[in-house]
Amino acid sequence: MKQYISEARALYEDNYHGQFSKKLAEWAISNMQLRDPATGQMRSIRAKSVEETMALLKQNGVQLPDEYMYTAWYLWHMAVADYRKTCKTDEDRANFVEETLMDPDGCPANVLDCFVTKMCNAGKPIFWEQML
Repeated sequence: MKQYISEARALYEDNYHGQFSKKLAEWAISNMQLRDPATGQMRSIRAKSVEETMALLKQNGVQLPDEYMYTAWYLWHMAVADYRKTCKTDEDRANFVEETLMDPDGCPANVLDCFVTKMCNAGKPIFWEQML
């Protein structure tokens, strides 16, 4: 697969093994929007810091390997932005993160792959050299 991706993306993969870096997670979260039900207008989500998010995961009984920290941070905010009907509470969001990353027959790197596909389909380039 690496022969079909840029050198910068391949270097990113070598460094982060299919997980989000802090810079990539920050960029992804900063671009998340949701539709305000009252006005119908799109607005940015209110992002939590990685520390706040990790504390909320821990409060809700979720313990993850350290290498998943920034991917978990991204997923928490994805739950806020994209799964508002099913992830209404912090407990729901924590369960979503845990179930996604710890699925016994899943692959945690799929989260990054889905994000990359989403950006490609939206025509939004990811500047991999900036995400290292």
